[in-house]
Amino acid sequence: MEKLLPKAYAVVGIVLVALLAYYFVRYRVDVTTEMPKLGCEQVQVLENSIVLGERGARDGWSGELPISGVTGKYCHLAFYSNHQIVNIYHGDDLVYSMEPSPKNAFAKTPGCVWNDVLLTEDMNGSNLRIVLTPVYHSFSYATPDFYLGEKGSIVLHYLSHELGTALISIALMLVGLGMIGYVLYNRKNSEVDKDLGLLGIVAIFVGMWRATDISLAKLLFAGLPVFSLLPFMALMLIAIPFVLFMMNLYNAQGQKSWYLPCYVSLFVIALSLFLQYFNLADFRQMFTWILAQLTFAIVMTVLMAVREIIRNGWNVKIRNNLLGMAMVVVGFSIDVGTYYITKGKQSVTSYVILGFLLYAVALGVSIFRENGLLISAGKGAKSMEALAYHDKMTGLFNRAAFIVDTDPYVVDAENFVVAVLDLNNLKACNDTLGHEAGDKYIRDASKIIQSTFGTIGNCYRMGGDEFYCLIPKGGKASCREQQTRMENMIDEYNKASSDVKIAIACGFARYDNRIDYDLNSTAKRADQLMYQNKEEMKKQEHELELEREELERIAQEDMWE
Repeated sequence: MEKLLPKAYAVVGIVLVALLAYYFVRYRVDVTTEMPKLGCEQVQVLENSIVLGERGARDGWSGELPISGVTGKYCHLAFYSNHQIVNIYHGDDLVYSMEPSPKNAFAKTPGCVWNDVLLTEDMNGSNLRIVLTPVYHSFSYATPDFYLGEKGSIVLHYLSHELGTALISIALMLVGLGMIGYVLYNRKNSEVDKDLGLLGIVAIFVGMWRATDISLAKLLFAGLPVFSLLPFMALMLIAIPFVLFMMNLYNAQGQKSWYLPCYVSLFVIALSLFLQYFNLADFRQMFTWILAQLTFAIVMTVLMAVREIIRNGWNVKIRNNLLGMAMVVVGFSIDVGTYYITKGKQSVTSYVILGFLLYAVALGVSIFRENGLLISAGKGAKSMEALAYHDKMTGLFNRAAFIVDTDPYVVDAENFVVAVLDLNNLKACNDTLGHEAGDKYIRDASKIIQSTFGTIGNCYRMGGDEFYCLIPKGGKASCREQQTRMENMIDEYNKASSDVKIAIACGFARYDNRIDYDLNSTAKRADQLMYQNKEEMKKQEHELELEREELERIAQEDMWE
């Protein structure tokens, strides 16, 4: 089940993104009003001006709002409705209406919408009758705040109140993207803590939750109900990467109790998607469930963290992590409490994202520092490994590497082919041309071997003039092909070289469990075949030498005649 969890999380994430894309393209509200105008004059907050009708807030209500002081062409009445259908009357005339489009699928709410009504001077001294009909009759709604003024000034009013929350949310999402980008950039580096990517995912969703939950976002993107669903989607996706990150932080992989909140979260997400798809309940109606699964994940994480501390002891890293978690939990409690106190009318606090931003930055810096130390240590270790398992002169693997790569307790020898190669006449080259020429012979021959047999396996210099090639899932046909390529490259080299002449004997054998104990036994059989090839090459060379001498003798006889 642990291996299926990331796949299941990816599937629900893809489904949510697809649903989000559909809402963004197709989901709309129908608004009937005169086109609002922009302006930046003084805004007036009409507090305690609404006169409620007889119906209660749970079933919807109507109220009379007195209008006065309307001058100019750009005076607006603006207010925030929370999953409510809105109708506004001036006398018997319907001057504004807002409701979900009947063409919408998978949802029945208009969302959290900023309603913008253009007022005229003939409304001075009269009342506007406002009728709010809640989509969800099981919730209680607070009376909205009404703003009278030009739209530009209303936007600036909210900008002054919620700009800090918006900036912190954006900063948190950027930090999360930076963490994920860092992990992806170093994905092949084993020293980099890949769990930093999980923390980045959590940071992005926390920032998205708060950035899309503030009134300013819905005011700037009026008419797009998708921004009313984003906070709930983001909240649903926080728990699983958060729990997995904390589990890995405490090195508790494999302990099944850590996965319990993840399974609960998956169940709530799947249930929410099912109900939303069949139009039985919107995400807003599932908010208590979403909040419960997130709270359960946080509580379980804290309890299991305490258990790990009792088992493994206390250290500075754990202390800093718990302090950061405490800041996040306190901020989360304040924000959720504010949401319920205001009955979801507005969300203006930013304690959770501020706490999480500080927590993510501090923990991220700590992980970055540890990664830097591990990378430095890893580079040193890799340098030592390179010296231990590579031949200094040729750069190929050495005998020690061959021993490791043919360990019968680690490597399954089935289907392996071992090629053994030997440099002919290396001693003669050293004796006649000097050791520098002999070293050049070894380096140039190793390049040819690497360019041919190295394309199908690993090449090793076993010492002196002897080379091995270990070919996984190899075949004799491919070895013959590379041997032919090697001989052609040697011919081209010898034609261009004025001093060093290369000749390489080759033999190869396939592992046979009937006669081979291990790959070293296979190498011995390949070595015997190599010596047969060497003898054939010497015989051919001797015959060529006799033929050359005979041609020289005939040429001399012809010259004397």
